[in-house]
Amino acid sequence: MKNRINFLEVFTAETVEQIHTAALQVIEETGIVLPQSEILEYLDQAGASVDFDNQLARIPARVVEDSLRQAPSRFTLYARKPDRCLDMNGIDTYFSGPNAAINIIGLAGNRRSATVEDGEKFAKLVDVLPNYDISTGGVYPPGLADIQLEVWSYMVSLIHSTKPILAASTSKECVQTIIRMAEVAAECSRLKPDQLPLIAIVNTTSPLFNTPRELDAFLEYIRRGVPIIIAPETQAGATGPATLAGTYVLHTAEFLAHATVAQLINPGVPIVYGTVASVFDMRKTILPYGAPEADLFNIATAQMARRYGIPSRGTGGTADANALGMQAGVESLMSILSCHLAGITYVNHAGGELENSLAASYEKTIIDDEIIAMSKRLVRGIDITSASMALDVIREVGPRGNFLSHEHTFKNFRQEQFIPEIWDRDRYGRWEASGKKRVEERAHDMVEDLLTKYEPAPLPQEALDEISRIYSAIK
Repeated sequence: MKNRINFLEVFTAETVEQIHTAALQVIEETGIVLPQSEILEYLDQAGASVDFDNQLARIPARVVEDSLRQAPSRFTLYARKPDRCLDMNGIDTYFSGPNAAINIIGLAGNRRSATVEDGEKFAKLVDVLPNYDISTGGVYPPGLADIQLEVWSYMVSLIHSTKPILAASTSKECVQTIIRMAEVAAECSRLKPDQLPLIAIVNTTSPLFNTPRELDAFLEYIRRGVPIIIAPETQAGATGPATLAGTYVLHTAEFLAHATVAQLINPGVPIVYGTVASVFDMRKTILPYGAPEADLFNIATAQMARRYGIPSRGTGGTADANALGMQAGVESLMSILSCHLAGITYVNHAGGELENSLAASYEKTIIDDEIIAMSKRLVRGIDITSASMALDVIREVGPRGNFLSHEHTFKNFRQEQFIPEIWDRDRYGRWEASGKKRVEERAHDMVEDLLTKYEPAPLPQEALDEISRIYSAIK
């Protein structure tokens, strides 16, 4: 879809510059607290005003602007299977499934804690489903320490998926361990040393702060040249101003500060402008991912990323609903479609999530894959060429003719039409006769069938042994 030129936008060209200028003003005048001595030294040497005692950096606009010019406009996201590498070009959109859910919600709405086995199953499911492009850990089983948990999350995707993998950044040791695993897999796949099957994410801590552990991890990824998503999780009305414009200025300031650090330390390291922002629900005291304001932040982020000439990351497909049903479907469709229409490069949490991202659903993972397929068809649009307008076919069939049996129909209908896998289009009588199954039930049957039949291409046994040894060495 490299020729795509139309995107859903919320800002005019003028307001884009207003947001950018206001964000620069925030980090130059108010500053950001970055409690990591090496990062502060880099900023100080670049010309920022650094208060080392309070770990506060005020970064001049020129330093930010000069740094941003170093960021590449596109990069390749590698996978251990070469045909699954992705061109992160800022135009095409890619999706991943459930990520870091702690619960599993079943077909009947029953909830249980996630297990290690669930992680393996979700990795396989996302690997086989055609509309997911990036693998995530799926679930966070209870009982694992922080470092073990994040490393396990990467490892389970590395073993049970052949797609590119998203990793977290909770500590220096965590990142070092993940990188060692990625290097083992890269060598098996005959990738170059700088072509790791890995993209990482760092979340800022609003307002205008980040934790020492997150910054240590951020620094490790940057030094290694790993593509990194910088994604503020600002909550309008709680960790950001109540106005969406104010929150987005703060959000952009936090991104720009971290982007500047990345380029000062390793000029040219790939960065992605991300968002996990939404409003803070004053009644329920949560950050609702299914809120329309979250969709607005996604659209804004895609637009600002184009202004900066870099790829973007949004949050889509996560439902606040606690069970499968109409609410979950509407929330998923709204966020997936708005991300896609806006031109978000990578949509995280794009499938399978319920309970405000705390739970994963096997059935919803299937259903959201179908929603993504519908979104892809819509965004692809209508191809207008002399051949596609079919004037010769119209002339040949003529008035009161029939196109159903024409050769042109057989040659073209499959690539022109969205052909559903699980949506029901039967007449009522036929649907009734076949068991009256709802889409959730058909998805349940499909999960069982896929997990029974599919196995991803395995890593060599020596690689599996080395990865296991690396994991076992975590303290």
